Amino acid sequence: MSATSDEEKNSLPCYRSGAAARLARMPVTTLRIWERRYGVVSPPKSASGQRLYSSQDVQRLIVLKKLVERGHAIGSIARLELDQLDRLALTYAEAASPPNLAESAAESTLVIVGVALARRLRGDLPALQSASQQRLTVFDDIKDAQAHPLKTDALVIHVASLQDELVQAILTLGETCHAKVVAVVYAFGTEHSVNALRYSGVRVYREPLEKSLAMQILHDLAPATQPRDSAELYARTPRRYSDEALASIAGRSSTIACECPRHLADLVRQLSSFEQYSDDCMSRTPADAALHRYLAEVANRARAMFELALERVAREERWASDAG
Repeated sequence: MSATSDEEKNSLPCYRSGAAARLARMPVTTLRIWERRYGVVSPPKSASGQRLYSSQDVQRLIVLKKLVERGHAIGSIARLELDQLDRLALTYAEAASPPNLAESAAESTLVIVGVALARRLRGDLPALQSASQQRLTVFDDIKDAQAHPLKTDALVIHVASLQDELVQAILTLGETCHAKVVAVVYAFGTEHSVNALRYSGVRVYREPLEKSLAMQILHDLAPATQPRDSAELYARTPRRYSDEALASIAGRSSTIACECPRHLADLVRQLSSFEQYSDDCMSRTPADAALHRYLAEVANRARAMFELALERVAREERWASDAG
């Protein structure tokens, strides 16, 4: 079959909007908005009025979605030719991965999320890698890391703005990667978000990073410094509210017509009880003990997060502190 006939085949309209959106892994609503506002593709319509997309249209949508997830504004790239989009995507892929790293790697001992941070630390990495035989993987951003999760010993994430909505994404990524240690480097952020991460066992550093601090981060994250069979992967966070304080909060009236404070207090109490239960649960084997320890740690981190939420409610309601 000739190259020309291949091109003709790829340009034949054969996918309806639902199928094209599924292949591009995007909602149909996004596809329609992109078409209407930015003209990303111009599919012909069938006699019944259905839009029909070609293989080239679908490929274009796939590349556009990938670039948008990596930070490009759809309006700035919507009218680029497919070969231009492919080159742009390839440039990002080269920037995000060291030349000696196989893209299909299933494991890494150090994952850095944020190309800018990786470039800043890269000068210090060779000596550290030779000492610890670290395998390094770099992702553009959290979305990129979420899309290609790797099992890793250490995870360091760079964010410009650390807000509450990012906290859970960071903690979830750490769990997905089975990271033994997680660190976050941020430029700006709320005190609540920083404390939420610290109470969950995440190491938090604020920019600008001095040379000595950058080296300290790398050494702290080195697998050689992390006990692989540590009794606890995360330091436990002590309780901020006693059962008596929680009972007092649950019985208070709030300025909003809802029972959120009571539900939060109940959740904190239940998670505290489950943490204690997991610690006390009988283990028949070392594997059982490891599972119960893991469950207790998860309950501890969840309880710490809900305590922060309860603290915020208390601030909004202008209640005197019931911690204790």
